[in-house]
Amino acid sequence: MFTLFVALCEKRDFCSEKQRKTAMKRIVISDESINSYGFWVKTDGIDMEAFSRNPVMLYNHNRYGGGTVHDQLPIGKWKDLRVENGVLTGEPVFDENDEFAVKIKQKYEAGILSACSMGFRALEWSSEPSLLKEGQTAATVIKSLLLEISICDIPSNPNATVVLYDDNSEIVNLSELPNLAIGPKINNMSKEIALKLGLAENADSQSCVDAIQLKDDRIKTLTDENASLKLRLKRHEEAEAAAKKNEMESLLNEAVKKGRIDAKAKPHFEKLFELDHEGTKAVLASLPDRKPMEAAPSGTEAGNLCKMSWDELDKADRLYELKTKFPEIYNQKYQEKFNEKH
Repeated sequence: MFTLFVALCEKRDFCSEKQRKTAMKRIVISDESINSYGFWVKTDGIDMEAFSRNPVMLYNHNRYGGGTVHDQLPIGKWKDLRVENGVLTGEPVFDENDEFAVKIKQKYEAGILSACSMGFRALEWSSEPSLLKEGQTAATVIKSLLLEISICDIPSNPNATVVLYDDNSEIVNLSELPNLAIGPKINNMSKEIALKLGLAENADSQSCVDAIQLKDDRIKTLTDENASLKLRLKRHEEAEAAAKKNEMESLLNEAVKKGRIDAKAKPHFEKLFELDHEGTKAVLASLPDRKPMEAAPSGTEAGNLCKMSWDELDKADRLYELKTKFPEIYNQKYQEKFNEKH
């Protein structure tokens, strides 16, 4: 990356070669843009104190094992690091006594190599809404430790724009370990969730959690109230059913006693009560009472038998006689004894 002046020089013819080379002495190291992994590094949170004592410049972050000696040794250093308006810039100084470093310098000055990459260790991440930018998908690095800055040959490679080191100063492969490498994930639905909860779209996560807790408490209260109402309704229905059953038994017993229905008809009427309690009550009320049989004249055979109870008639072995001679009296005695018609 170049400064704005460099970009203008490349697009217009009025810049001299000397002006272009002068502008190219400085290079943007970090400008708080969102990188390809969805997060950005806060410039004023970069700790450069230790780095300034040994401002090493590498090529493509190569330093450990494998490759040539030039791939492992520094190719120079950085000087005059500056932070202006959230942009960190610096000036590369190449090792003129290193043949490989001189080649890199020549390609850099010719504009063939035009990017650098900051290698750092993330010290603190934050998902505070005020630190999030449009399209961001991972938390913001608000504190970091600068370890090295490399000249890179493929700026389009995500690992050539930012490199993260672990606590052992080993390079973390962001492509292979995204969930471990880039810290807490940012939920792009946070804005919509906040609005659904009746909060401002920039509400922080704690406010959303509190709002959800209030809704959960309200749901629990309503659930408890609903359960209480259901229990009260159940008890009311049970009491009503018991009252109806008692009323049914009383009405049927009275109907049998008054001769409105036969005792054998009680089960039938019980089923009718289950289907239509009030309707069956009305039917029973409309039935006439059984008229008592007129008493037989006193002193007559019928009158004498009529005075005797069923048990007395049975003991006197006169039931057959009563049934044969006076069937109406017999039927009355039978009904009085067994509570049903003969």
